[in-house]
Amino acid sequence: MTNTSPPPRRWIAGAGLTALLAVALLTWYTMRLLPHSRLPAPRGATYVGRTACASCHVVETKLFAGSRHDLAMQPADSSTVLGDFSNVSFTHFDVVSHFYRRGSGYYVNTDGPDGKLAEFRIAYTFGVYPLQQYLIAMPGGRYQALSIAWDSRARSAGGQRWFHLYPGERVPAGDVLHWTGPEANWNYMCAECHSTNLRKGWRSDSTGYATTWSEIDVSCEACHGPGSVHVEWARKHHAPGTPSAAESRAAASTSDIGGASMPSGESFARRAAALRSAALPPG
Repeated sequence: MTNTSPPPRRWIAGAGLTALLAVALLTWYTMRLLPHSRLPAPRGATYVGRTACASCHVVETKLFAGSRHDLAMQPADSSTVLGDFSNVSFTHFDVVSHFYRRGSGYYVNTDGPDGKLAEFRIAYTFGVYPLQQYLIAMPGGRYQALSIAWDSRARSAGGQRWFHLYPGERVPAGDVLHWTGPEANWNYMCAECHSTNLRKGWRSDSTGYATTWSEIDVSCEACHGPGSVHVEWARKHHAPGTPSAAESRAAASTSDIGGASMPSGESFARRAAALRSAALPPG
């Protein structure tokens, strides 16, 4: 005798949940495989820089200043370096690295591509919170990201210290994860997301790079694309300095650019300097 009774609700619910999970997994997998989508730029558009955007987009410009996008990559100097370079050392397994200053430069003495200790000058800072990494210029136009990073959180949160990105793992020279290896190469691993209009400039004839950018940080056109056509249109149809309704609403909100919310326009460099001062022992 054929059973014509309807299937139990539990079975139906289970099948529905399985289908939802399958769709979610398929969507996640597809997004991992496909490149990040971006609307095509108008034909003939070129990069103009954020100064061309600022006169109309006043609120956005103020929110951007001091944000993590603004500070995504900076030349290493006394206003940008957050780490402790006061002749301190950090040990990871059997490698003892020293961080110090000489003149206006910031330096680290650590194991190089041959495994021997050597001096390297910090060229750029990379990020600001919750950690800051440091880029070092190497032959062939390469920049390599040091695997010892600075925890820029407050000391009360466990920060204000050097730490290794692979804390429980020995990573000797020659390992792909060593800071001089391909996985720590800024030109092809990191640069595209931290700067605007980046061209990697791989030179196959000499296995080197001639990497360029129009703006060192994650500026307006990093997400919106080259803006020359838009700027030309705006100059014809919009009075500079006049905020739109959307901009007026945004003025009352806080910025959440690149991570946790921060007060509008707050300079993270100044905040980090205050953290460093608070971490110093009395006297």
